[in-house]
Order: sequence, then structure tokens, then C-alpha cells
Amino acid sequence: MRPVFILVAAASLTTPALLHAQASRDAAADREAIASAGRAFSAAYVANDTKALGDVYADSATLLPPGRSVHGREAIRSYFVWKGTYRQLEHAMVSDRITVDGDLAVDVGTWTSVGRRGDAPPTSASGTYLVVWVRESDGRWRILYDMWHRPTRDG
Repeated sequence: MRPVFILVAAASLTTPALLHAQASRDAAADREAIASAGRAFSAAYVANDTKALGDVYADSATLLPPGRSVHGREAIRSYFVWKGTYRQLEHAMVSDRITVDGDLAVDVGTWTSVGRRGDAPPTSASGTYLVVWVRESDGRWRILYDMWHRPTRDG
């Protein structure tokens, strides 16, 4: 009886540590999957591939660009279509922190963008973003809420 008790006691002491280690590995894998999806968004935006860009968003996603509100994957695809002679030359999302809690994650970071209108010189911009990601039933992380702002003129 005593060896069984010792085995059960040892298992109960090591199981939380093993679960914590597994959770840490899972969270790291989730953060990498989210960062990868962010890179896919940027690549699709630069390529003007609104199909691939839309696939990064959940069907019920909400986009909150400055001064607007756009609802649903198809409307978000339309929002990102290049207008007129505009061309997106570069785009990046750099996470400052990603917090994962089950099937939801919050990603806060800095976006940078370089674009050009016609033959004009390229212009660049950057600002802060906040994205809420959801892990959907297929296991992929998709954007549920996406908002950003541009820096103020005084800093």
C-alpha cells in the first residue's frame, strides 16, 4: 500500500509542473501561429491579394480603422482593395505583446506601412494596433477585432 501512496503522491506533485510546462509550450506555439498569421496579412496586403487577406479574418470580424467601422469578412476584403493608383509597397505588424487565454488572444504592437500613389514618392506611416484573435474550429487563429490608429502630429 505504501508504494502506491508514494507513487500517487509523486504523480500529484509532478503533474501540475508538467501541465504548466505543456501550457507554456502551447502558449509559445499559439503566439508563433498568431505572429505568422500577422505576417500572412502583411504579405497579402502588399500583394493586393484581398482573398488571402480576408482569410486572416473571422467571418464575423469587425475592423475599426480610424473613424470607421467595417463588419464581416467580405466587407473587410472590400475595405483593403487598393483605390485608384495607390500601391502598398511594404507593411509589417510587430507585436509588443501577445496574451493568449484559451481560444482568444490579444495582440498589441506597432504597424508600419509604405505606400505610393501613382508616380509620387513613397510615403510611410506607423502607429499602434490592437488585434483580438480567435482560434476557430479548424485550429487556425483569425482576427476577430482589428483596430489601429495613426500617431498624432505632435508625437
